[in-house]
Amino acid sequence: MQSVVMATEPVLKVAALCGSLREASFHRGLLHAAMEICKDSIKGMEIEYVDITSLPFMNEDLEVNGIYPPAVEAFRKKIEEADCYLFASPEYNYSVTGTWSPLLQISSS
Repeated sequence: MQSVVMATEPVLKVAALCGSLREASFHRGLLHAAMEICKDSIKGMEIEYVDITSLPFMNEDLEVNGIYPPAVEAFRKKIEEADCYLFASPEYNYSVTGTWSPLLQISSS
């Protein structure tokens, strides 16, 4: 008896990050729209919204034996597992929002 091996399509994992913490943010809406469009029309790509609202400001005192709080570790894992990133952020005073700096510090430390 022969066994049939089905090849799975490679999946491009996209982490979607919003620079606004507001629940009704237009930028968050844009990311969710991209997720819906992708799900319905782009095979081999998955966009996952990565919520940043529970992340603390970067504080090395939070690190204990090389491990950060669960919310930070879960965020870092999603960032590490992604193949690429989709950012949507408002612009404040000709720059990015204040949420980006701690987010970048937490993901790179």
